[in-house]
Amino acid sequence: MLASSLKAKLRQKRLTLGSLLTMDFWPGYLEIFKSEGMDFAILDMEHSSASLHQAEELCRTARLLELPLLIRPEFALYHLIRKYLDMGPAGLMLPWTERQEQMEALREAVFLPPKGKRGPGGPSTFVNRTLDRAGWDEVESALFLMPQFESPAGIKHLGSLVSHEWIDATMLGPYDLSVNLGRCGQIDHPEVVAAIERVRTESMKIDKPCGMVIHNVEQAKFWMDRGFTFFLCSEVSAMVRQQSRILVQGIRSLPADQIQT
Repeated sequence: MLASSLKAKLRQKRLTLGSLLTMDFWPGYLEIFKSEGMDFAILDMEHSSASLHQAEELCRTARLLELPLLIRPEFALYHLIRKYLDMGPAGLMLPWTERQEQMEALREAVFLPPKGKRGPGGPSTFVNRTLDRAGWDEVESALFLMPQFESPAGIKHLGSLVSHEWIDATMLGPYDLSVNLGRCGQIDHPEVVAAIERVRTESMKIDKPCGMVIHNVEQAKFWMDRGFTFFLCSEVSAMVRQQSRILVQGIRSLPADQIQT
């Protein structure tokens, strides 16, 4: 149910792979991810043009496929988080986590009283086995909640921010982190690498799995050598661009005598 499979896999410390949807929202990508062995996907509402209708359609498709689909909201605001949960995702990835007020907004928007302030509603209510307390407890326990760390300020307070029992994992935002460290785009710079390793170390101290964003197999190996087993693997349009480059360059590199004129 929802993110139960994702939670279990991370508890078992198994290799866990997902991908991001930011530019293109065809539900068929979820079928591809599932058939090719992905463990989860994330719909990025922070940077995308996806509508609520598209978000709800993707969430429903993901549930039918039993592929956990998380949503990344624009920010940790009560009304945004509550609205996205009404669309029926398996959980949330919270960007730019830096302050305890953000975690409070997350708690209040995710959980029904007395733990939070969420009011039941939206298409997601049709997912519930029942709408009584037992039904909502079942749903809430299956949600996956993951703050994303993208700044030195967030890293400084990580321990207190993610110590809550309802937080399942942490995720890096390596590009924005490099920007905020004055090393724009230099993900492999020693200062950026050290900050990323600190996020993982602090997360592991409080038994929270830590994820990393990667774009190719070489990057995956680099971070696996440093203890990571939880990866957000690129984004659909980036995958298309990468594969297009490989295909075009490969064909253009063929011997000239194979080209018929």
